[in-house]
Amino acid sequence: MDISIIIPVYNTAKYLKRCVQSVIDQEEITKEIILVDDGSTDNSPSICDSYSDQYSYITTIHTKNSGPSTAKNVGFKKASGKYVAFIDSDDKVCKNMFAKMLRSGNNNNADIVCCNYTQINELGNVSHTECSNKEYILNKEEGLKHLLIKDKIYSQCWTKIYKKEMLDDFNILNMEGLKTEEDFIYNIRAFMHSKIITIVDEPLYIYTHRESSLSKDYFRVNISQYIDNRILRLNMVDSIIKKSFPNLIDYSTYHCIFYYNELIGKVSLFSEYYDDQRIKKVFKYIRNNSNILNKYHDQCGFGKFGVLLVKFLPISLYLLYRKLHNKL
Repeated sequence: MDISIIIPVYNTAKYLKRCVQSVIDQEEITKEIILVDDGSTDNSPSICDSYSDQYSYITTIHTKNSGPSTAKNVGFKKASGKYVAFIDSDDKVCKNMFAKMLRSGNNNNADIVCCNYTQINELGNVSHTECSNKEYILNKEEGLKHLLIKDKIYSQCWTKIYKKEMLDDFNILNMEGLKTEEDFIYNIRAFMHSKIITIVDEPLYIYTHRESSLSKDYFRVNISQYIDNRILRLNMVDSIIKKSFPNLIDYSTYHCIFYYNELIGKVSLFSEYYDDQRIKKVFKYIRNNSNILNKYHDQCGFGKFGVLLVKFLPISLYLLYRKLHNKL
């Protein structure tokens, strides 16, 4: 079998049929589809069951709600394809997505194959349309660099397929219970153990940008856990890159400053966290790496004036400033 496509499902009945049908319609491949209902409370469970009743290659697994990481692991344990894909149940894929990615993977013996994506919001507006329409073949270090700076390789698992043998050999699973940062943490581990990574730089995946979604809303009611998850991710990036890839240290630091800046913006909405020791360490990291901040400030989301403010203002005053200018 060419590929196992794992789809975690949680309360996405509005989009689920569109998603599954786009996978059913995939051309030129042999596949299995594994639907993991993560304790949905809408009509998603019955939709999943109707597909597995109708198609022999579709399996439905019902679990208690534990988050997307756990759901992906549950699906992975049932997977039997040469490659594995994880896609979101509110998105869809182009008809030739997996055929093109599998062709690249098989021709180059790639451990990971990446593609590009198109973003569509709930009003039908399309964005993220630029791509080169070329194929790239990378080694591990080159792949990690592209991942760190989001150059044709993105954080999400849904823009990738993974060779199952590689995942099994190194016991690469999603970190149980995580509801943010899980994709990037998974990818760092997978890329660390890959030998060949290819990019099919075409918009083969169609991402639905929803104003209300699990990932967008999570931080508002779980800010402390959100802080922990973000710091876990960036500590992992920093330690892995510095230990194993000295040529990528600057890119790793840039990546951390970019995502710490995003975290600061979210924390600014919660004044009770202005004196949190974790946030003080975030500011210390940014200030201790002012050379990278100065070099990449635009890419990290800081204007020149913003660089001065984040470096020299007292933390509480800077967070108040960010709150007043917040665009979340």
